[in-house]
Amino acid sequence: MEGLWLLRHGSLLPNPERRFVGARDIALTEAGRGQIRQAARALLAECDAANGLPPSAAAATGQGRHAQTAVAEAAERGALREGRTGQYGPCVPQHIICSDLGRCRESARLVQDVFRARGHAVDVFPDAGLREISLGLWEGLTIAEVEARWPGSHAARGTDMAGFVPPQGESFAAVQARAMACVERWQARYPGECLLLVSHAGVLRTLLCHWLALPLAEVMRVPQHYACRIWLPGKEFLGEETSFSWR
Repeated sequence: MEGLWLLRHGSLLPNPERRFVGARDIALTEAGRGQIRQAARALLAECDAANGLPPSAAAATGQGRHAQTAVAEAAERGALREGRTGQYGPCVPQHIICSDLGRCRESARLVQDVFRARGHAVDVFPDAGLREISLGLWEGLTIAEVEARWPGSHAARGTDMAGFVPPQGESFAAVQARAMACVERWQARYPGECLLLVSHAGVLRTLLCHWLALPLAEVMRVPQHYACRIWLPGKEFLGEETSFSWR
């Protein structure tokens, strides 16, 4: 695989009560659509201008400091090995693989429209392997409501982010396994080509934990703002660790 782009969908409606979203099918806002169009244009500009890897963080979004911290901490633990930083610049994706939930399908179509307007024809393939983590019976509830119905369960999840399974839901370990299997399927279908994955914060965090060799216990520490885009260079996502660009 020539390289892999990761893109989170655009923003959703405000959630002041912080109700669990999970795999509920919630639509993009108009602001979210604008975020995705801007991300798509910026992605193409980076590809056109690249003579190597772009900067490792995007200060304009406020994400840079958090991304740099995450990478630095991973390096301190020996998670990052010497790679080919700067040897391969970002490439224009030839195929878009997206979660089958509506907010990612729409984000993928918006990217496709921007690409086509710039002369880049890309196809879009929805794949349930990139669907957001299912939180089962927790979805739509607040933390207080979860604690009232299942006392101690929210705290228990916090101590076992990898393996905890909410009632009728799934664990981050299960999400990582299906997301990795999804990448492997599409990598095998399009070897030597550049892919763009459009997915959700939880799914993308698990893929980045794999890339950075971070334990899934750290999954919620991996930053993922709306429309965050990340470039992962290298021939094989599943078998080779290299550096990345965080935007």
